[in-house]
Amino acid sequence: MAKQTGVWGMKIVDAVIFLVTVAVGAALLLSYFAPHVDPNRVVWFAFLGLVAPFLYVGNVLLMLYWILRWKGIVLLPIMLMLIGLLHVGKYFRPQFQREYEPVPRADGTLRILSYNVGGFWGKEAGTDVSRMAQIADYIAEENPDILCMQEYEVNHVNTRAYFDSVMEPLRYKAVYYAIQGKESGWGLAVYSRYRILDKGHISFPESTNSAMWVDILVRRDTIRVFNCHLQTTQVNEQDKDFLRSQAFADTLSQDKAKGIARKLARNFRKRAVQADSLALHIHDGTPRVIVCGDFNDTPMSYTYGRMRGDLKDAFQQKGRGVIYTYRGLLGLFRIDYLFHSEEFETVDYQTEQPAWSDHNPVVVDLKLKH
Repeated sequence: MAKQTGVWGMKIVDAVIFLVTVAVGAALLLSYFAPHVDPNRVVWFAFLGLVAPFLYVGNVLLMLYWILRWKGIVLLPIMLMLIGLLHVGKYFRPQFQREYEPVPRADGTLRILSYNVGGFWGKEAGTDVSRMAQIADYIAEENPDILCMQEYEVNHVNTRAYFDSVMEPLRYKAVYYAIQGKESGWGLAVYSRYRILDKGHISFPESTNSAMWVDILVRRDTIRVFNCHLQTTQVNEQDKDFLRSQAFADTLSQDKAKGIARKLARNFRKRAVQADSLALHIHDGTPRVIVCGDFNDTPMSYTYGRMRGDLKDAFQQKGRGVIYTYRGLLGLFRIDYLFHSEEFETVDYQTEQPAWSDHNPVVVDLKLKH
């Protein structure tokens, strides 16, 4: 009798996990289309793209269960896992050897440092503390040839004159303020060791986010660099605390969850429009193009797909392990990128984790192919 009860128990477990497998598999399959579906047409694809890595891991775990159970349904998660390998490289790149010391910078490379500096302010014991000097020291240590900053903010505390003086090796500058006062400004900046020949600013309707481009003469070649800051998620600290709390599953908190979902949906749509606008500039046939910045969206998003186009993602070329660039929400998301055209080769990719902003900087060494 006990044996028969055990058999029925396993059948019930198998039936439940079968339904979970089908549900996870369907959601994962649909998430693979997220980079190709404009959120302004169907927004829920964007949510599936957001959770795609978790669906993929869940699918692999379910596959292992069915392998142990030796059931034919295992073919479904196996197929979805294999299809998903086309996207795994956006999140994970194998590290075959451990590095104990920093890799020396190769000769003839061009180092790009892209960093959302968070206005040069950090949180320390609940008090706003200026981090401009610390960030400047870090940048000097990295010794970039081109520095692209998002949320670049100067004021009477963090003065433009001071920052320019400590960035002396990067003597050529282009700055655009989306918000500007008498002695203050907030926006985007590019500092360069090489001469800036031309520049432009791309604003977005009803948004303080924007993008800029500069043409830089590097030795004998002109390269175009885009510095981009797309629509933020507008998920505030209270929202983050809620998502991390047990209240997230509380039915009394459904209105709060719906409010966060509406906020995310609204900004998925805004970023899609901004990415469409930028794509016209980025993919206009100009050679030797570099695109970097804070896109506020994941690698399985429409924004990522439109911004990247046929460019190379430097992480996929030389990244190591699993990388995140946004420090919030348990450090699960890579939303800061550097793409480049075929004329460049990625020599090295690094992302440091200084606690001076809610983003990590991205440092990439490139080499022009000749």
